[in-house]
Amino acid sequence: MTTLGLYIHLEAKPGREFEVENFLRDALPWVRDEMGSTSWFACRIGPSTFSLFAAFPDEYARRAHLEGKVAAAMISRAPDLFARPPIVERMDILADKLPGSMTSKDASTVEPPPADYPSHV
Repeated sequence: MTTLGLYIHLEAKPGREFEVENFLRDALPWVRDEMGSTSWFACRIGPSTFSLFAAFPDEYARRAHLEGKVAAAMISRAPDLFARPPIVERMDILADKLPGSMTSKDASTVEPPPADYPSHV
């Protein structure tokens, strides 16, 4: 069960947005190697604003992620990439829905989203 999470808010330095985007995309293989990471998302919120969300089954897995390759690379690259230090929020997960947790009854009642929904990015 997923019980703990992290939300990390990132603000790219002007002109470094593309580098931040690539850094986050390139971090995915490192996270895939983490046994305790239940889910991980790298997101672009706005032109220079990014976020990371990660979920874990326990504090041991969350701590391992915070001491892992992504965190080490982010710390070493932070002065070059980010306008201010990343903001790290720890959270408790109250409920989740993960791939494979949907029953066949649930899957048959899900409506696909409209094809032409607007995006804010």
